[in-house]
Amino acid sequence: MRNLNSILIEGTLIEVPSYVAAPSEGSIDRCSFSLDCGPTAPTIPVLVYSRLALRCHELLDKNSSVRVVGRIVHDTEASERTGSFSLAVVAEHVEIRPVSMRGEEVA
Repeated sequence: MRNLNSILIEGTLIEVPSYVAAPSEGSIDRCSFSLDCGPTAPTIPVLVYSRLALRCHELLDKNSSVRVVGRIVHDTEASERTGSFSLAVVAEHVEIRPVSMRGEEVA
């Protein structure tokens, strides 16, 4: 049986996304940000690659409300940095949630 690895999360960016442009032809752009998903959930690191990374860099800002569809991966870079096992979400789809004139999310 194949394992299903899919996740849908909603939250608010806690900081401005970090963007790294591809240094050379054949490399891939990368954007990363962390989501606050509520008081009972941990902060979730999200990694975005390729053209979607550039769009996230252009459109997202601190306090942006988003919905992310992706898969859970072992974040080896964070694990090496912290010395402990770290997970992240690799986004395959990012949707910016609209905000009303009062600053509230629109359902």
